[in-house]
Amino acid sequence: MEAEQDANKGSEPPELELSDEDILDALAHVPGYIDISTEDFRTVYHLAWRHALQRLREERKALDKDDTA
Repeated sequence: MEAEQDANKGSEPPELELSDEDILDALAHVPGYIDISTEDFRTVYHLAWRHALQRLREERKALDKDDTA
């Protein structure tokens, strides 16, 4: 993952790093119980962040294409 991040430096916004405290606080605000480790939460967060970044890039490309048409 580090090599991928180094290769993309400058081409994408930095991903916010979440501390264990950040994660545990967020989980405390969710009703009910979620059985997930902080490390698994970070993995899900990272994957969701990458997906959102790709989605936003595709939306921007579509908007740019519409503007030039």
